[in-house]
Amino acid sequence: MSTLHFGPNAWHARIGDGFDESSITSIACALGDVWASSYKGSTVLVGYDTRRDSQRLAMLAAEVIASFGLTAIVSDRVCPTPALGWAVARDRSCVGGLMLTAGNMPREYGGIVVRGADGGHISTQFAAEVERRLRTARPDVVGEVRRSDLVSSYLNQLASEADGSLISSAGLRVVVDAMYGAGSSYLTHLLKTLGCEVIALHDKPVSDFRGLHPDTREPWVDECERAVVKHKADLGIVLDGDATHMALIDADGRLVSSHYLAPLALEHVVRQRGYGGRVVATMASSARTARQAERLGCDFTMVPVGAESIYREFFERDVILATDATGSIWAPRHLPERDAIMAALMLLELISGSGESVRGLVNACERNLGSMEYVGKDIRMDHGMVQRLRNLLPGINPPEVAGMEPTRISHADGLRAELPDGSWILLRCSRMQPVVRIVAEAKSHARARELLAWGTKLASS
Repeated sequence: MSTLHFGPNAWHARIGDGFDESSITSIACALGDVWASSYKGSTVLVGYDTRRDSQRLAMLAAEVIASFGLTAIVSDRVCPTPALGWAVARDRSCVGGLMLTAGNMPREYGGIVVRGADGGHISTQFAAEVERRLRTARPDVVGEVRRSDLVSSYLNQLASEADGSLISSAGLRVVVDAMYGAGSSYLTHLLKTLGCEVIALHDKPVSDFRGLHPDTREPWVDECERAVVKHKADLGIVLDGDATHMALIDADGRLVSSHYLAPLALEHVVRQRGYGGRVVATMASSARTARQAERLGCDFTMVPVGAESIYREFFERDVILATDATGSIWAPRHLPERDAIMAALMLLELISGSGESVRGLVNACERNLGSMEYVGKDIRMDHGMVQRLRNLLPGINPPEVAGMEPTRISHADGLRAELPDGSWILLRCSRMQPVVRIVAEAKSHARARELLAWGTKLASS
């Protein structure tokens, strides 16, 4: 098992080529060993998405974990990853959770996501200990496994937190595309309960996604875009394979840039919910979030890329919203992990309460925060070159970046330069792949491409 690397958030592999019973057993053994060594007799919850064999492999993992003297409970139905986190956090006997899912990856992949006792991210130290204890031998004694409903209490809580009268009064017609994933039927049911008229797409579990890639980006959202126009809907919402990421479609069938999702959600929690506190975003996130935080009187913290960096900020208990470069939403008062179904409800409340269309809200954001163009590029290199650049970046302090003197340089995660015109660029080496990632943002696409070209030259020199 030396080639199996259990990362800080999840492990993924191609089905039949790494993702198989042997790997699942190995990871489950390591998790059971780690959890039982400190919390023998505690409970572990296990969920699964719609992918091929997910339910069977979830049962296998649970049996292995239970053999270490832990109580293993498997969801009695397909389970969104946020629902598993919610169930873990609300069970005082629970030490953690395991989710059989590959999220927004293609149908050819499977994976495992692990949650800690609070339903949130596991630490790098925990992941390293799991990897250290990986082994292929399955325990001789198989533990007893129970099945239970891990979803209903999560959905009931979301429904109770939402302003049902406000949403109902807006009379919204919404297209929901669950992409045959773990969010199938759940968001549709919630919105109908809250008084929305819903047109449902791909809204049942299908193990091969019928060729659809369960990702919330173009071109996979095309069918939802067309459905919004066809049915004259007010908006469309797309969920990815495990309901951790979402996309928003306006009434004209246009995909809203994911970089607007956090500013819009922040508008909701501050203006409509009256929350005050701190906003967190990664160094690769759009500057729109920082500008919105300043506009709304919130403190702002920028952290290195990665969910663990965001999660650590929640221990201060003053964070009201967090986001990353994908536009994912964390609302730690609800759950210390990203949750697309919760984010969709937040945005529906904003739309219902403002009386504005989706496009009207986005246009207002652009007026208030300024127009920005976000671009990115991955450069694949051999491992030696990536490691060399990783070592060099902390010592690079360029006097000029694409024709401008930087106003601020940060080496907290690679090299990030901010420029006088409000633009910025980030170069960082991937922790998991032999890839250098470059992202930049500027007022115009041409200027953003200039920054990207500068970063490419630096990385390749």
